[in-house]
Order: sequence, then C-alpha cells, then structure tokens
Amino acid sequence: MKFLIFGVSVLGGLLLGSAAMAAESDTGLTRGNDRRIPPEYGMHNAVSILGNVGFGYSGGTGIGISGRYQYVVVPNGFLTRTSIFDEFGIEAAVDYNHYSFGLYGFDDISYNELGVSASAVWNVWFSDQFAVYPRVGLGYAFGSWEDDIYDDYSDYGGFFLVGGDGILYELGVVKLRAELNNTTLSGGIAITL
Repeated sequence: MKFLIFGVSVLGGLLLGSAAMAAESDTGLTRGNDRRIPPEYGMHNAVSILGNVGFGYSGGTGIGISGRYQYVVVPNGFLTRTSIFDEFGIEAAVDYNHYSFGLYGFDDISYNELGVSASAVWNVWFSDQFAVYPRVGLGYAFGSWEDDIYDDYSDYGGFFLVGGDGILYELGVVKLRAELNNTTLSGGIAITL
C-alpha cells in the first residue's frame, strides 16, 4: 500500500509538471531577475502544524500530529513564460502517530511511532491563493508495540519512504494545508516566519 501511494505521488508530480508546461503561454512573463516574487507568496521559511488521521497499519485507526519546516532553495522555480508560479523546497518533519487495535471495544494492542524525515517539495501556485505540491523524501521511525493481553512490549525502528500530494490555500499570513501521504491524511496550518 505504501509503495502504491508513493508511486501515485511521483506520477502525480510528473503529471502536474507536464500540465504546467503545457499551460505555458506567450504572455512575456519571465522568471529570474525580471519577475519579483511578492514576499507573502510561497512557502519559504514556513512552519506547519498538522493533525493526522493514520491508515498506515491495516485494521488499526491512528491519530497524530506533525510539525514541519520548509526552506525554499529554488524560489523562482523551473517554469518560465507562464503565469504559474512555482518553487522548490526542502521540508524537515517530525511526526508522532498512535495506532490502536482493539477487539470488541478493548484496546488490546497499541503502537506509538515518532518519525523524522526530510523531503523535496515542489509547490506550484496556480493563483495568489491556491497551490498543489508533490512531496518525496526519506525518514527514520522510532516505534514501540504494546500488547495488553500478554503484557508484551517491543521496540521498532527503521527507514521509510515519504511520498504524498497536498494542497495549500493562502489566507493572508496563514495558509491552510491538506495532504494525503503514504501513511496519513493530514490537515492544518502553515505560517511563514
């Protein structure tokens, strides 16, 4: 399931890029020094807080929280001669998720996970307020399983792939943000520092 969502995310990013290139027009707009990016535009130096609903482990429901920081390394993006604004950034994330697996209303097994990751993010702004983005990266998770029935406890840790697609909607200083990635459906806010 994770690899399927990762593959769909990469494919979505490629399709988004193809659509954006096809939408290029001869309006004479250029990137680089000829086009100034408004300071309120984009996700440079943005901090995000997201609530998570997890589906990463079959049969269990999960909830969690994510904190992210995005630094834009290519502020003028890759698209030229178009009214679409794009930017390419690196995003660090810390995610905490809790999953419970119960039988007849009892919490028999639980799993807690803390993950740290870094991802490449390509934000494509179709207007001053609306953007979409693919996100691809690598992370490491620290987790623990607890079994209430047998009083069993074990640790887990390992690398994981990050893949997802999201949307941004700007409301002045605050941006609303939603994302579907390989383990969670997330929603929250982003604030540019």
